Amino acid sequence: MRSDARRALAAGVWVLLSFAAADAGAHGVGMSQLALRLDGTRVDGEWDLNLADARRVVGLDAAGAGDAGWGELRGREQALRAYLAGRLALAADGAACALDVPAPLDWRPELGQVRARVVARCPRAPSRLAVRCTLLFDVDPKHRAYFSVQDERMTHVGAFRREAQEVAVDVRYFHVWAGIVEFAREGTEHIWSGLDHMLFLLALLLPAPLVRDGGGWRRRAGLRAALREVVKVVTAFTAAHSLTLCLSFFGLVTLPARLVECGIALSVFAAAWNNLRPFLPGRAWVMAFAFGLVHGLAFAGALRNLSLPLHARGLALAAFNLGVELGQLAVVAAVMPLLYAASRRRWYPRLVMGGGSLVIAWMAVLWVIERGFGITLL
Repeated sequence: MRSDARRALAAGVWVLLSFAAADAGAHGVGMSQLALRLDGTRVDGEWDLNLADARRVVGLDAAGAGDAGWGELRGREQALRAYLAGRLALAADGAACALDVPAPLDWRPELGQVRARVVARCPRAPSRLAVRCTLLFDVDPKHRAYFSVQDERMTHVGAFRREAQEVAVDVRYFHVWAGIVEFAREGTEHIWSGLDHMLFLLALLLPAPLVRDGGGWRRRAGLRAALREVVKVVTAFTAAHSLTLCLSFFGLVTLPARLVECGIALSVFAAAWNNLRPFLPGRAWVMAFAFGLVHGLAFAGALRNLSLPLHARGLALAAFNLGVELGQLAVVAAVMPLLYAASRRRWYPRLVMGGGSLVIAWMAVLWVIERGFGITLL
């Protein structure tokens, strides 16, 4: 599972942990929530704890509740901040970070919680951040401190307990040029490793050196005419999948994954069958555009599964799409000279285009069955 999928799962776990903690708190088990955000050498965050727990650690009666209980606690705010600062420690690659819990504390009456800000400065931007939390474990062995640590690429979640008071997380950063290369490479690898995408493109390229003539095929008049047809097909496919890639990535268009995968299989069949029994003669670019919209949805799904930068999602999208285009153009550049040379032979329409399209069509039929009914044939 990768990036957005992992981040969504992490967020879901964080919410579930929060609800679990809230429920536990309602039944007498203490809880707190620590959310940290890492930005280079700086760490910022919030630490929420129940009013009863906050009162207990500064020597007040835990039964004091509501605004009156908070008003009494405010008189001992400095002691509470000192206690919290002493119960949390951060280290960047083994080097301690200077940590502070600055004033003021905030009262959250709707939740019965006190919120403290956490600010830390590390001696270096860490590749591994260690977090140690000893809050309340000495007075409440059942206490749970639920945490999240967010860097530029990931959100890490979990819980501190009396028997597990320290965690170390690997920090992910986003560097612009390295990120562009990374996502462009991912885009290229995705289209090269996607046999369905490759066969769809190949089915569209097979008739490019030919032109429909009555009930048969004849050679196009020269390489330039064949290349014009290739440019139309590639441009239509690029425009279509780029459009839906963007719309789906930003959540404007969503379809179930199974429906998208079935649509891609159908697109492969349609492109191959059009070579055998033309229903759009001379209009391969129309098919490239229509079904390219479906392929773009699959590209978006692959991109969302990567570890995306939090503040440069648009750049990641552009780099990934660039990689898809480079991969596509590499395939065209490798295949088209061979197809054009073979098309000068009399056996090309029947043996290469016809036989190749028939194999592709049968592969697509098997994919439709597999993806539509959830069974394995290949």
